[in-house]
Amino acid sequence: MRVECWVENKENILLDLIHKIRHDVIAGNQFGAPDELLFHSGGPEHDLARKSMLLGPANRRYIVRQKPTRNPSSALSPLKGELDVQLAPSSMEIEVEEWNGLWKYSHTIRGANLSEALREISSELPPLVSESGIQAGGLAGLLNYDMVQYTEPILLTHKPREESVLMILYRADRWIIYNRDESKIEILSSIDDDPWAEYMQGILAEGIPERPEVGKPTTRVPISESDEHHAEKVRIAQSAIRQGALYQLNYGRIWQEEIDDPWDVFERLNRDNPSPLSAWLYSPDLKISIASSSPELLLSQDNQTITTRPIKGTRPRGDDAEHDANLRGELVGSEKEIAEHLMLVDLERNDLGRICKTGSVYWKRWRIEAYPHVQHMVSEVQGTLRHDKDGFDALQSLFPGGSITGCPKSATIAAIDELEQTPRSSWTGSIGHIDPRTKISQWNILIRTMESHFDGDSWQATVQAGGGLVIGSNPMQEVEEAKWKAQAICQAAWNYSPAGITPQTPQGSTSVSLHPIPPITNTIRQLIAGRETGLIRVVEPEYPEPIIWNDNVELMKPEIKRVLFVDNLDSFSWNIIHTLASNSVEVIVVPGRSDLYDASSLLAEIRPTHLVLGPGPGRPEQSDITMQFANLAVNGKTPPTLGICLGHQALGLAAGWELTPSKLGAVHGVPDSVIGATSHLIMTRYHSLSLTPTNDHLKVTEWDANTQSIVMALAHNEHRIFGVQYHPESAGSVGGEAIFDRFLCQ
Repeated sequence: MRVECWVENKENILLDLIHKIRHDVIAGNQFGAPDELLFHSGGPEHDLARKSMLLGPANRRYIVRQKPTRNPSSALSPLKGELDVQLAPSSMEIEVEEWNGLWKYSHTIRGANLSEALREISSELPPLVSESGIQAGGLAGLLNYDMVQYTEPILLTHKPREESVLMILYRADRWIIYNRDESKIEILSSIDDDPWAEYMQGILAEGIPERPEVGKPTTRVPISESDEHHAEKVRIAQSAIRQGALYQLNYGRIWQEEIDDPWDVFERLNRDNPSPLSAWLYSPDLKISIASSSPELLLSQDNQTITTRPIKGTRPRGDDAEHDANLRGELVGSEKEIAEHLMLVDLERNDLGRICKTGSVYWKRWRIEAYPHVQHMVSEVQGTLRHDKDGFDALQSLFPGGSITGCPKSATIAAIDELEQTPRSSWTGSIGHIDPRTKISQWNILIRTMESHFDGDSWQATVQAGGGLVIGSNPMQEVEEAKWKAQAICQAAWNYSPAGITPQTPQGSTSVSLHPIPPITNTIRQLIAGRETGLIRVVEPEYPEPIIWNDNVELMKPEIKRVLFVDNLDSFSWNIIHTLASNSVEVIVVPGRSDLYDASSLLAEIRPTHLVLGPGPGRPEQSDITMQFANLAVNGKTPPTLGICLGHQALGLAAGWELTPSKLGAVHGVPDSVIGATSHLIMTRYHSLSLTPTNDHLKVTEWDANTQSIVMALAHNEHRIFGVQYHPESAGSVGGEAIFDRFLCQ
């Protein structure tokens, strides 16, 4: 059932509708549960802010609770690169509940991970009543950040309390959708002759009165860690970066205190900090509410197209238009901010690459989005789903967002657990909707978010905010950035300003505006040019899809080139895999952090024509199979071999060279000049360690251009063995594909 009603153009009409329904004694709970879920597009209309959606009364929901699981070894420290990897996550259990005046347990659904468990729900969805657009009958709700247990191969030490709610999804049998550009409301229901739809038509016909203006909250000072303690956490993360354990880590600071009412907080956020991906969730029986004014998209799906929009790089708003523009220039002119952003673009290309067709992933858009308190650099990365993948696979691959974890993603998730020492709960999780029948989904990232729990006779609220920490971070500036990001939500919750008094934004207190990236440096011009070149799309050829190795894999015909790629849990591995496969070669991917295989057996079984030892966090010795391959390579017992970053370092160690922290410091995400005897390249560097030659078993073929003291590339004197201490596949590297082309011709 779909009913259309034209209404007065009023972007907050669904907030008014919630207020009206709550106070309508006729409605009560006669149509379903009183739980509330709203996706609200605030601020001016743009490509992410065209419609708002309110869930109608639900009759079925799906809950995941924290179960007892094995703890990682207490002797391991992810901040030192020591990871407890589980290649097969614990089975996920979903409790299905039906509404019958109360939520009652019905049955349990199980799956090996997030995507498999959610896919099992598909059989419980109603048939489609239309062929296009958003339909009633899909799934919508919350994925807590700690659902990472089912999407990443990392064991967490600081897990939520047993039976804590990790996921709340509703079968969305009813929707009210407000299309802002058409001033139109649609009432959708998958229930035949649904009395709720008739009730809603009556409500709309009467007209929806504006709800009363919400006042200021009771002034309170929330509990939080000290600025000095926060700065020390930054320094701890930087120490881990110097040792090569990770490249970037997103740390979150917590503010906690009682609040008056969570709905009032959401209303204030909508008024004072409108955002395109705002969300409200309230479950009375679970005593949980989420109020979010998020500007960040985790993913959207439209048929086979998957899009993500990472945010990284932040400045506050200025006190007038000129100051505002100067701060944008400062943002784009910062090598640290550009490196941080470029790192996220490469990471999201990787996460899309795991589920998208070879050659289809590209960096589509790059701009600055200015909100009332802060302005960010935002990129859009897009790809085309493989024929054997769906929206659940996309969610599995991209959740949680790389912009709020760090790089490499798996390693930083473990390091965050060690550094923050508490579960994140809803912060940096996602609220969204997904429908496998229509192949439409959209999920935000829960930043600018308050989570509340009703405890006895009051609401206890938690706000968390932070930023990406890199080697170039200034600890006290990172402290201030977290406060900027927490400012709007803390003001709405407690009338408290962690960042102190902030100036009025130049276009008004609720201004939201979009700006192109100003090409103020040669690096920025180069990146813009490279991205625009990537926008010239051609019909995608059918390249061979990469294969994850297991004992049941069927290899292709022997005449095709076959690359064995060792994946060392890097967040750029699939960018390399796509680049290789785009040369029409078969790529077989084997895990580098596993003791299931040995190098000699894999060479015998896979019979590769080429071997690539991939990059990754930590030291090469922490990937035993990488060192096995490296030792075979330097003794001439492998096919042509290319080592990238960690793989390059492994080759040097196998030849007897020394590997130590780089004497010029860590470099991550920075496009830099690399010179050889006959070459001068611009390549993106990601490394904290570097090799020192101690013998002539290998030769240095490239150095850093600035000091000519850092080994950037090597080759064996006799065998076809090569290593590079940079990422040719990065969005910031110029002509890096040629390196792979030359290698595959060996």
